[in-house]
Amino acid sequence: MTQEVSLVPHMSDDNRILVFRRDFAPPIKEDALQVDAYAIITERYVVLCDTLLCPADMEFVTNELAPALMERQLLVINSHSDWDHTWGNGYFVGHGEPPIIAQALCPQNLFSDTSRETLAYFQGHYGTFKNVELIPPTLTFEQSLTIYGGDLTLELFSAPGHEPDQIAIWIPELRLLLAFDAAEYPIPTLHEATGFPAMLATLESFLDLNPARVLCSHGGTTAPSQIEHNLTYLRTIEQRVQALLTTHPALTQEALLAAALHAYPFKEVLATLAPLYQDNTGFYREAHATNVRCIVQTLMFQALNEKE
Repeated sequence: MTQEVSLVPHMSDDNRILVFRRDFAPPIKEDALQVDAYAIITERYVVLCDTLLCPADMEFVTNELAPALMERQLLVINSHSDWDHTWGNGYFVGHGEPPIIAQALCPQNLFSDTSRETLAYFQGHYGTFKNVELIPPTLTFEQSLTIYGGDLTLELFSAPGHEPDQIAIWIPELRLLLAFDAAEYPIPTLHEATGFPAMLATLESFLDLNPARVLCSHGGTTAPSQIEHNLTYLRTIEQRVQALLTTHPALTQEALLAAALHAYPFKEVLATLAPLYQDNTGFYREAHATNVRCIVQTLMFQALNEKE
């Protein structure tokens, strides 16, 4: 049984929505993280959203949910295929084997070479992951899926950007948006240039919902304003890169990247959007550089197409 998972009552203002937080603080500080998972207790179901880092995490969570599970069916959702959201799936092999629901791209991403390499790395460094197996979802959907829980409705929908298989969940009765990694504090994270326009569209769709509360998997925020902050951040990168392309059209990609990071340094990002945040691991400084690179690649490709 792990002791790194805890219930975080202040993150929810409704006793049907439970937030479980997993802290991972290994000796290699770059590997440290904090990630949240959610349990939604409806009249018909207990819906567990994400399975954290390992089967032991899910043992803790399901023990906490035992009273609710006595009279409700368990459903499991993977918000996307990233390791810190799916590596607890293996707990449910031999423990009721509930349906595991995800977006249709999740299975192939879960078994990608990168995913396998990540698992090999963590298993080679930390005993926490010794029992982790890559267990895929059992039910998938393309664009949307609705779970009717009786008192609460869970509207699952595709929310790409961070990853192609990213989803979000809207609970209209509570005006609650579970954004998972589609929005993030202090900044969102892109991995590929193709994710940039998709993330903009996803964040705009979140604004259209006008949520009263937003839960993200990282950062401990509940404020709907985080959606707007994420959009402001991405648009600022876009504007500053576009200005550089206009004044220095002959720059190479690497030169443009360096100029863009100078034009919009991480220090300014935190000062304007998250002044209280302490980036102790350097993760978000690196994420900012990756975000800028993705947007540079997108805008350079667009500029090239416009010339042809």
